[in-house]
Amino acid sequence: MVRLIEIVVVLLFVARVTRLIVADEITRQPREAIVRRLPEGSEFAYLLFCRWCLSVWIATLAAAGWWHLSEVSRWSGLWWVDVPTVALALSYATGLLVRGEPEE
Repeated sequence: MVRLIEIVVVLLFVARVTRLIVADEITRQPREAIVRRLPEGSEFAYLLFCRWCLSVWIATLAAAGWWHLSEVSRWSGLWWVDVPTVALALSYATGLLVRGEPEE
């Protein structure tokens, strides 16, 4: 049961941080300030508004932290296998959670 709770907490963390950066009002001004300083059509600017894209990077950091800090046994025991696998799964699940949110 602890394993399931841990995975759910990490997933919700990734989903929440992604939303905080991409869509929340509290980060609108910093996001817009960054975009103004970037060249027209910048891929980084696109990243700041794409939940699917940004969730990959946030999930990678979260998966690395989970792998390093958790006591849950790993299926392969190799960080270079487990971290990308978990990161992609977390990112995809975050994308599916986004679909359930109302449009803003």
